[in-house]
Amino acid sequence: MFRMLERKAGSAEGASEAISRVAGLLGTVAPSPQDEQLAGFALCYRGETPEVVSKYLDWKDFERFASSIMRAKGFRVREDVHLRGPRAQIDVFGISDLVSVAVDCKHWKRPPGHQALVDLVEAQKGRARRLHDSLDEVGPIAAVILVLVDPGERFVSGGAVVPIFAFADFLDNLAAHSAYAELV
Repeated sequence: MFRMLERKAGSAEGASEAISRVAGLLGTVAPSPQDEQLAGFALCYRGETPEVVSKYLDWKDFERFASSIMRAKGFRVREDVHLRGPRAQIDVFGISDLVSVAVDCKHWKRPPGHQALVDLVEAQKGRARRLHDSLDEVGPIAAVILVLVDPGERFVSGGAVVPIFAFADFLDNLAAHSAYAELV
């Protein structure tokens, strides 16, 4: 992926600068100059289609990247949280003193339709509720669907739908967003 960015930027230095710029936009700290995940996001930022980039980033890379953004924003992070009875999973759970975030990462090549978003949000709200009820000392939890491709809708059925490029800003302004997203 770095090589593709290098060709698009014209040089290795240009590619490294693009990665640093995107790291700043996403709120991550001290990126490796040849970070493959950030190279993918830099390609998207420079106009490459998410369909092309998503071929090179797998779903686990996307989840790890979401976790790194949350850690950079001061959240304590748990990945791959499993719930029992019935079995369910939360991809990334970020815990803060004010509002925690249950994230379902969707590494899709194309944006889903409205009804698919509603169904995803409802399911994520249910998982967030179950997680909240199973933990003793956690305050309200926001249900979030994190997407690679922007579907154009930000708040659906009481949950947040956040494109990866807006995730750092969403976390920075979580209190303001809670007016639109139902907290469980």
